[in-house]
Amino acid sequence: MTSSTTPYDLDLLENGDHLTRLVAEQFGARVIACEKVGEGFYARVYRIDLHSDPDRLIVKCHRHPDRAVAEASQLRKLRQHAVVRVPEVYSVHLRSDDFPCDAFTMEFIPGVNASKLEFPDDRTRLRFVDAVIENLLAWHAVTHPEGFGPLDGPFHPTWIASLGPRIAAHHDALDDARHRSIYSPYVLSVVDRSCEALDAIFANTGQPPSLVHSDYNAWNMMADPETFTLTGIIDPIDAGWSDPEIDLFHLPNARPDIGLLDRYLQEIKLDAAFWMRFRFYRFWDDIKHYLRMGWYDEKRFSNYARELAESMDKCLS
Repeated sequence: MTSSTTPYDLDLLENGDHLTRLVAEQFGARVIACEKVGEGFYARVYRIDLHSDPDRLIVKCHRHPDRAVAEASQLRKLRQHAVVRVPEVYSVHLRSDDFPCDAFTMEFIPGVNASKLEFPDDRTRLRFVDAVIENLLAWHAVTHPEGFGPLDGPFHPTWIASLGPRIAAHHDALDDARHRSIYSPYVLSVVDRSCEALDAIFANTGQPPSLVHSDYNAWNMMADPETFTLTGIIDPIDAGWSDPEIDLFHLPNARPDIGLLDRYLQEIKLDAAFWMRFRFYRFWDDIKHYLRMGWYDEKRFSNYARELAESMDKCLS
C-alpha cells in the first residue's frame, strides 16, 4: 500500500454509541435502531432508524482520511445529473475526539443491491437494464469545458495528459521490493509493458471529458426485489471527468448475465482498440485498489494481465 496514513479503527463504532450521539445531535431526534448493513475495503455502512423525520438514514464511515469528503462531493455531483435516485448527502463529519473516523450521513435508498435479483423473464430484465444504461448515458453526456481530471481539478486538455501521471504514479509505487515480492513476474511484465505503451494504447481516444461514476456495477445499484425497478445508485469511488469508457468494465461485475455491458455497447461505435482499452482499465483499476488497500489475488491479476497482453499483441503489433 502506498498510503502512509493509519486507517481509522472502525471497530470503535460497534457498540453504536458514537453513531447514536452523532445522529441524535444532528437531527435532534431519538435513535430507535442502529444496524451495520455493509462493509467493504473502504468503509463500513450503518442504517439508522429515527423517531422522527427522516425516519431512516445511512451513515457511511470511512477507514481512511479524505475518502468521506471525496465521496460526499461525488454523490452531490452525480445527483445533479442523474435520471434515477442518488442519495442526498445530509452532512460530512471529520474524525474528532468524539467520533473515531471520517463519515457522512445520507438519504436511505430502499431496495436490495441488484446482484441479488432473479428476474422472472427477459422483458423484466431488459426494463431494468434500460434504466441502468439510460442513467449512465445521461452522466456520460455531461462534459466539462476545462478538461479531464477530478471533479474540482486540476484539469488537463487531453485524456492521456490526465491518465498518464496517475498510471506513472502507480507504476512507480509498484517498483518496490514489498510489492514486487507479491506480484508474479508475469503480472509485473504486463504492468511494465502496458505502462510503456500508454500513448499507443490510447492513441485513438478523442471523446470529451465525461462525468463518470467509477464503480458502476450491480452491487451499487439498488432495486425493488418485488417489482425489479431500479431505485437508486450509490457508492462512487473516483467519480470525475474522464473517458466514459472507464466506467464500462464495471458493468459485468457481480452479474455479467444481466447484460448491462451488451446494452451499453449498442449505443456506441466500437473501434478496433476498444477491448484493449477496456482490459487496460480493468487491469489497472485492480492495481489502484491493491495500492490503496493491499488486496491481491494472483489468479485474477494473471487472467486480467493475460487478456490485456493478448489485446496489445493484436492491436499494437
